[in-house]
Amino acid sequence: MSEYCVSKITGQHDVVENRKFDSKEDAEHYAKNQSTADSKHSYEVQQNHHGEFKVIKTYLQGQVIVK
Repeated sequence: MSEYCVSKITGQHDVVENRKFDSKEDAEHYAKNQSTADSKHSYEVQQNHHGEFKVIKTYLQGQVIVK
């Protein structure tokens, strides 16, 4: 199972898609780049914690909005 996941989130807090990563740096890089190019969605970086993914950062327009 992957250690990290990035979820694309709508303004209504619905998950549009998920992408899994083995590296935190890769997940954060992807989320930041995608959020810079896509102003309609936020991107949540999540970490696997005993089989459940928990949000560790949220990116909106290339900026961290939640840590």
